[in-house]
Amino acid sequence: MRTLARLSPCSLLLVIACNGGQGDGESTDAMPTTMGTAVVTGTTAAVSTTDAPTTTGLGSTTAAPESSTGVADSSGGDESGTTEGEILLGPWLLTVDNGSNPPRLMRVGLDGGSTPICSLAATVDYTSVIFARDGTLYGHNAAANRIDVVDPCNCSFQIVGPTSLGSVVLSLGPADDDDLLAIDTDLDALARVDVGTGLATAVGALGFFFGPSSIAWSDLIVQPYVVEGDNDFLYSVAVATGESMALWPLSIDVTSPGLAVHPNDNGLYLCDGDMLYTVDPSNGMTLPVGSIGLEGSCQTLSPPQTAVDCIDRL
Repeated sequence: MRTLARLSPCSLLLVIACNGGQGDGESTDAMPTTMGTAVVTGTTAAVSTTDAPTTTGLGSTTAAPESSTGVADSSGGDESGTTEGEILLGPWLLTVDNGSNPPRLMRVGLDGGSTPICSLAATVDYTSVIFARDGTLYGHNAAANRIDVVDPCNCSFQIVGPTSLGSVVLSLGPADDDDLLAIDTDLDALARVDVGTGLATAVGALGFFFGPSSIAWSDLIVQPYVVEGDNDFLYSVAVATGESMALWPLSIDVTSPGLAVHPNDNGLYLCDGDMLYTVDPSNGMTLPVGSIGLEGSCQTLSPPQTAVDCIDRL
């Protein structure tokens, strides 16, 4: 684990200045201009550093009792982690196996293991996928630095548009905001992604140099969590400013993680390599759940936000 490196004030100004230049002047000639064109692909599968900051928890979340998975459960509901009358969503997470040929969307069980859903086009490279609250699946296609809408049942996609930034990692945003949030590790900034155009706009600098990272929104704390792979730390991020706060060092080393908060119990899940873990946000304790069973490495995780029949019944 390396010592955390915090951005200097000059670096913070440079982040915003760089983003402004990209948003206004970056050429998009190489980007597809067709908007909303369906492209059906694949078939459904048969089967300068400073000392590390003092770490702190997030108020009342540190007092929450642990669930059987080792994740702090502050839902206030019954043993299932839900309140009376709440609809349980599928006990799974979505990821992309970019090690298979062609790449595949995969259902990951909350107890480990995975099931292929469908095969993606060889021309796309979804390094990050996220279900919006309305059930729409968005993917960041790193092969073109653009946002696509992906059909989770047959892997067809529609082009939304270029982000005008570098590679970003997607997350839900606040419940009253249809746009997505994202981490841009080139700018070390939090960004907001317009789901209608794909355009990403920097909100503000994170305050630390971030390597391979993943971000996951939590309705419980009304903020996103971020896990960063170079320093193996768990952070929270202020939505209004982009400023990150180091919470806890993880109890394991991670390389290129994926991160998700499952709505059923607010459980925080992390994947790295071919392993699924739970993370206790009150202390950073990271416990193995089991092998996922991918041909490549797990770098993205998305929980369901609605029922997804084709995945729920697998």
